[in-house]
Amino acid sequence: MLKYLLPALLGLLLLLLFAPVELEAVWRREVLHLRLRLLWVIPVPILPRKEKPDKPRRSKKQKPQKEAAPAPARERKGAAQRFLELLQLVNDLLPHLAESAGYIMKRLTLSRCRVALVLSGEEASEVGMACGRAYALGHSLSAGLRGCVRVREFVFNVLPDYLSGREAADAEISLRVRPSTLLAGGILFLWRSAGTLLAALGGGKSSRGKRPSSETNKPNLKKAV
Repeated sequence: MLKYLLPALLGLLLLLLFAPVELEAVWRREVLHLRLRLLWVIPVPILPRKEKPDKPRRSKKQKPQKEAAPAPARERKGAAQRFLELLQLVNDLLPHLAESAGYIMKRLTLSRCRVALVLSGEEASEVGMACGRAYALGHSLSAGLRGCVRVREFVFNVLPDYLSGREAADAEISLRVRPSTLLAGGILFLWRSAGTLLAALGGGKSSRGKRPSSETNKPNLKKAV
């Protein structure tokens, strides 16, 4: 039984690692719908969330609280100093984060991007200029995306509306990535930034067992006979 169970678990783990996960975002009628698609067919809705009915809360009896012993006084750093240390840590981690993000972005696939805009205005010339700017922005966006990720489908439609005066915007975006890619990017980030994180965590601890430099650098004087 065990010799069949272990290969099955290993196969399931490999399937979960290398089967792509797709994030689908749909903006329609000013409502955002967000869901994950696992193993090509399993949808997991994220937004909008379903409202759960409120359950009646039961009153709990309050127990007498014991007085906690006062904590020993510790040296506290000022808010500005802590903020500067945080900024220094972020500054040290940014190159490693950029390298890890670049690794993931090269393996990210934009499987579908469909944008539809309806533009209107008071005058026809105004609507025409707005449509021209929108098309120029769409072409620029397409070129920028193709330089960052792999793009399979990109559709950008702009429609003028001269009568109703109502504008609308719909979009469908699907991003596909493998969990193994995210795992490899996270391991790469941790591997590159391990020294920086350890130095930041151990920076506040003082070294023990070391003599001050003034004592170690004293010359060895010998009395003359």
